Amino acid sequence: MPADLALISLGTTPGLVRSDEAFAELVRAAGVSIDVVPVRIGPSGKLRRGAAAVDLVEALAARRALRGVRARAIVFSAVTTALLARPRVPYAIRFDATAAVNRPGAGGAWQRRAERRALAGAAVLMPVSRGAEQAAGGVRVPIPIAPVAGAAERDIDAATYAADPRKRGLELVARAWEGGRLVVGGIDRDAGRRWLERHGVAEPQGVEWAGRLPHERWLDLVGRARIFVNASRWEDFGIAPMEALSAGTPLVTVPTAGSFEALPLARELAPELVSDDLGAAIRAGLAVDRAAYAERARELLRPYRPEAVLATLTERVLPELLPS
Repeated sequence: MPADLALISLGTTPGLVRSDEAFAELVRAAGVSIDVVPVRIGPSGKLRRGAAAVDLVEALAARRALRGVRARAIVFSAVTTALLARPRVPYAIRFDATAAVNRPGAGGAWQRRAERRALAGAAVLMPVSRGAEQAAGGVRVPIPIAPVAGAAERDIDAATYAADPRKRGLELVARAWEGGRLVVGGIDRDAGRRWLERHGVAEPQGVEWAGRLPHERWLDLVGRARIFVNASRWEDFGIAPMEALSAGTPLVTVPTAGSFEALPLARELAPELVSDDLGAAIRAGLAVDRAAYAERARELLRPYRPEAVLATLTERVLPELLPS
């Protein structure tokens, strides 16, 4: 018997993998069957140079993944996976950014054209962030953020994530750090030091390179940190900062571009912790009343909790995709 839904899962980053896993869990919790169909890039991945080529390779791989899929409806995990697809059943698109926003100029021309067709043909659009919702409309179905245990006593001064040091602005964090225990996740010491040397930034005192960790181990570190520091140049949803808020860990951040879901929450919680002057924001974060901050953060995260997202999925999305 075919599944109710098939999720065409791009999974090219840890964030996309976690997002797709969380979505599949919600669908099953709603009593609906779902097959997660991974997109295999294969040898063509070597051709991914520049945005146009990256999107073409991924869109072609997603179209191949769709072949032979049997389901009552299809869910594409990103706009890219739907650009060249022609499903014969109703489909939805989950996305945290659109090509119209993040593929400007001549290098994004074909993606923007293909995106208009893909979005127009969808039975339902599922933006995961406020920015994506503003760009394309639809029913906002956030990536669910589960409660994260935060330690009562914090033995780490700050945590930051830098799996992609360019995107995450690792050198900006290192330049702003003034001492204390700073744990950097997602990158090992050798790669981190090479990146800093390339940008003429000294390795800061007190830095610990945690490397790539199991998710639960990473959340344990975030829950032990006094602050979480974000210097990303661009974010779509941004799972790591949202998880930090869930752990009651104050978010210190630059005003990151993109549909960065945590940014308006951070500004509402403590506007002095959002600044291009990252050093000043770090000092303010280390002095903030963390207990009061954590209590307010719990309230702001209510719409992102799994039970709230499940209610939206059950009441507003599944009836459109799987009509009786």
